Amino acid sequence: MAFEQDWHTEEYKGMEVHVSPLAHDDAGTVWDFSVRISQPGEDASYESELTAESGDSGDYPTKEAAIEAGFVKGYAIVDSLLAR
Repeated sequence: MAFEQDWHTEEYKGMEVHVSPLAHDDAGTVWDFSVRISQPGEDASYESELTAESGDSGDYPTKEAAIEAGFVKGYAIVDSLLAR
């Protein structure tokens, strides 16, 4: 069975922040996340269209906590990109 990521998207300062929670175990008791940043309207599933990408190896107790942490990280990445 193929793993399908559950992407959540928000616009932040003119960029799209995409966050996918990732379960560390089959029981869903420990979570982390993947973040992708793209220009609005671009397909974040294509590496060539990504502006930035990051992951995490944190241990979050819920899927929702991982998503929230992912957006915090994504906003920080956008801020860093815009500060250049």
